[in-house]
Amino acid sequence: MYAAIFDMDGVIAHTNPYHHQTWGEYAQRYFNHQLTDAEFIQYVSGRTNADIITYLLAGKTISPEDIARLGDAKEALFREVYAPHATAVPGLVAFLQTLKANNVRTAVATSAPVENLTFIIEALGLADYFDVLLDISKVTKPKPDPEIYLTAMRHLGVQPGQSVVFEDSIPGIQAGVASGARVVGVATTHAADELPNVDDIITDFTEMTFERYKKLVDLSLANQ
Repeated sequence: MYAAIFDMDGVIAHTNPYHHQTWGEYAQRYFNHQLTDAEFIQYVSGRTNADIITYLLAGKTISPEDIARLGDAKEALFREVYAPHATAVPGLVAFLQTLKANNVRTAVATSAPVENLTFIIEALGLADYFDVLLDISKVTKPKPDPEIYLTAMRHLGVQPGQSVVFEDSIPGIQAGVASGARVVGVATTHAADELPNVDDIITDFTEMTFERYKKLVDLSLANQ
């Protein structure tokens, strides 16, 4: 049995420009902070809302409830802004269809809240393509900890050597590598030469065939 596990933002949908826009508006409005491109890549992309807001607080302390409230409000703004533009990363649907035709188990494992996960999956019509959907509430340790990927593998009934993780962010790649799976970097958020320690790199899923995917899993199994 094989498995393919996908991050969401930047992998299933190219949402990061809209997260960048809404985090920028939010940081300016609530924290009087001008969020730079470099800050977005280092402190926002692939991080949890709690981590991002803690960074924007710049040493100030507020309650976890207030952090959650601020995060929820930002994500509601993101969904409103992104809704008219919702589209899958090129080639994704065809690749998912190929995986299903070859009995590959599939999951989404995202650091986003469940509201965003539900919204993206429904907006893109992808519910039938995934066996497992995991959001940040399903784990206690966010990426770069591998917990969410190991949890996905457990739900799918597979081992790390049977799994390929698709990631675009540095924390996500670190989580995928730490899980023991093969990792494919998706060069949407970062340039290809900025994605460290990956086993393969694609610009989008028009470049990913089943044969290319299977070669990664076969390599893992051969090395066990």
